[in-house]
Amino acid sequence: MAGGRMGRDDKGTGCETAEEAFRRIALDCGEAFAASHARTMEEDDPEGPHKARVALRRLRSALAAFDQILDAGFARKTGRRARRLSRILGDLRDADVLAGHRTDGPEASAAAREADRMRRKVRKRLRQAEAETFAPKLSRRLEAHRWLRGNRRARALAARPTTLLGGRALGDAWAACLAHGGDLATMSDEERHEMRKDLKTMRYTVEFFGEIWAGKAQARFLGRMKELQDALGHLNDLAMLRREGALDAHHAAAAREAMQTASSLWSQTAAAPVWWSESEAQARVETSPA
Repeated sequence: MAGGRMGRDDKGTGCETAEEAFRRIALDCGEAFAASHARTMEEDDPEGPHKARVALRRLRSALAAFDQILDAGFARKTGRRARRLSRILGDLRDADVLAGHRTDGPEASAAAREADRMRRKVRKRLRQAEAETFAPKLSRRLEAHRWLRGNRRARALAARPTTLLGGRALGDAWAACLAHGGDLATMSDEERHEMRKDLKTMRYTVEFFGEIWAGKAQARFLGRMKELQDALGHLNDLAMLRREGALDAHHAAAAREAMQTASSLWSQTAAAPVWWSESEAQARVETSPA
């Protein structure tokens, strides 16, 4: 891939080892989940479950980005539990979105009651899943170093700068996004939803490693990505309203506008040259000791 600016000399992501970077990122995700989980259990604010799911998605993205140095059992177990908690929270998130779009009349009252009912149900399921233990267990595992692969190659890579993993991780995440194709309008709701998830993974991966290749090109990319995800998120919410029979003329017009915005942003983003480098990282990884 095309080159970009490599590691920084001052303190930052480029000076961390891969092991240090993953531990920091995973601990941050765990702490963010714990705070948002507590908010979900204690408050009715829709931001609680939303931010809890963001923290879990970020953690799963980190597991993918650092998979070359992670113990397979640790990554599989942590990812599986994060996915389960995210799905539980997703039911509440959908109910809150539906209630937020229905603001008048008896339908609004019914949607609000359903959101309250779902909130009670989700809180019960989170207690049953022992969600409050997720972050402490993750922290203990990370501090005990029981998460690294045991072979020499992985250990050597874990001890080297994050640059060696960052280029490949960004390339893999971006390839997954491009694999969805270029025509959003011909995709089904489910296909656009899957693409949106891959775009989130890419955005989080940029946040993990982006400091190494910071610059205007990256800033433009992230700006477009945020707008694109907002447009796709709006389309996803409107698709849910359609499935629930709650899509009125106003929402239909909003869906057309969101589709035009998303299509334009995706065309620009997909066509832009990459601003990171895989070549140096890949060369070093391939020549590292087995």
